[in-house]
Amino acid sequence: MRAGRFRPSPALPPADALRIWLAGIASRQASHDRDKAHRRHEAPALAPDRLAALDAPSPEDRLVARGLLRAFHRLRPALREILSLAATGLSTHEIAASLALPRPTVATRLRLARRLFARSLTRFRRWPR
Repeated sequence: MRAGRFRPSPALPPADALRIWLAGIASRQASHDRDKAHRRHEAPALAPDRLAALDAPSPEDRLVARGLLRAFHRLRPALREILSLAATGLSTHEIAASLALPRPTVATRLRLARRLFARSLTRFRRWPR
């Protein structure tokens, strides 16, 4: 902020503008770290499909969670990022501001991510409907 990189929109309250700006920084840093780990051939400390085993839910819940995670990880990283930001409650305007993308691009990618995610859930689902 002191370097002058934080330029809030006058249309937003300062707290919301700061939250959007920090969400963009955090998502870019996570993306860069993931890319660097991939180049170094590092394995994650805990595989995403093993996260369900930490709470010890019922076997049916674990199966559902594993299917959801697999469907989520089948998406391209750009679509996963937008879908995860939308899941945290950010609007398309806020996501566009945090990722420095045009709002129509974010809306299109979010619609595509939701469609592909739903399609992969119904295609690869291994639990009863």
